[in-house]
Amino acid sequence: MAERSWRMKRQREAWAHGRALRDRLLSEHQSEYGLLVPPPPAKVIDEILTEQLKAKLRFDPLPLDRFAETRLVNGEPVVTINSDTASIAGVKDAVGVQNVAKWHEAIHIADHLHVLVAPAQAALEGFGVAPEIVCYRAGGRLRASARDDVAEREFWAEEAGRAAAVSLDALRRTDSFRSLLRAANQSKDYVRDGWPRLYEAAEAIGVNISALVKQLQFDGFIALVRISGKDQIFVQPQLTENR
Repeated sequence: MAERSWRMKRQREAWAHGRALRDRLLSEHQSEYGLLVPPPPAKVIDEILTEQLKAKLRFDPLPLDRFAETRLVNGEPVVTINSDTASIAGVKDAVGVQNVAKWHEAIHIADHLHVLVAPAQAALEGFGVAPEIVCYRAGGRLRASARDDVAEREFWAEEAGRAAAVSLDALRRTDSFRSLLRAANQSKDYVRDGWPRLYEAAEAIGVNISALVKQLQFDGFIALVRISGKDQIFVQPQLTENR
């Protein structure tokens, strides 16, 4: 119970941290480009990484156990996104997964560059000769040989990065999400055609559906209930009341 309480507390801290970083970077981006309305953060993460966080962004094939890697090259952070993301088991929306992964790496750049500055002989076990941050698809649940601080760092970046990418403000500006809220207001049951609307909303803000659904569930905005062998979407009152 104590461990679960600690995990939930760290989750909430990570969400707040990720959203605060996103809001600051998005505000800078909006000001730089003279935008009246902030774009979905997942749609402009490439520019945020390269222009504001001063990282180089690459797309190269990586082993299928990972989404991305970050390392220092000549003193500059280099983010490599797995160009074979579509071949990773379970991935159906490679672009959305990659966008969320980029926010994950943005958290690493903001919070964990000190790991990469460490001398090569201090490289973490199982992570190669040169210091690098490898983001496995299992997130914080790393293999037993990994050190606890590695798992904690990945857990932090996973939670903060997803919360940063899944912007409620951006969702509320999409036709599909507004349609979902209207349907929820008109029904005391689950939302019919809720899944197509959520899929459209996820695409509109540039994230994959699983990241969107997970974060909305964590925030208490939706609940999934198994009915006749299928998960149905129940929109919670706190979401529709705060329209």
